[in-house]
Amino acid sequence: MTFNLLVSGALYSSQSAYNALRFSQAAIADGHSISQVFFYQDGVSQANRLSMPLDDEFNALERWAEFSDTNSVPLVVCISAGERRGIMSDAQAGEYQLGQGNSHAGFSVAGLGALHEASLSSDRTVTFK
Repeated sequence: MTFNLLVSGALYSSQSAYNALRFSQAAIADGHSISQVFFYQDGVSQANRLSMPLDDEFNALERWAEFSDTNSVPLVVCISAGERRGIMSDAQAGEYQLGQGNSHAGFSVAGLGALHEASLSSDRTVTFK
């Protein structure tokens, strides 16, 4: 079975990233696949490379990057939600003459069409708020 994940909970004020990551790890361990993880609404804050959790806190950014690298799962940030919340790639920041972006290199940006396409090609879309 192929899962498409949608994460919309904010970094450190929601369990959504932790729950989505644990779900993803369990699904892969059971032989399933993840088509992508799409970060939407406040979930785009998961991609902020400038976030600095305390040493004893869950480091969502680091864990997502490791998961993506290990399992070749794309991490996609909604371009509109990201821009509204100040999460941008270097290319986006350059377009707005803002210098350097703050999204982690392991995350790409795309519109809602990417979520829709992944939903159509996956068996299930699972949402984490």
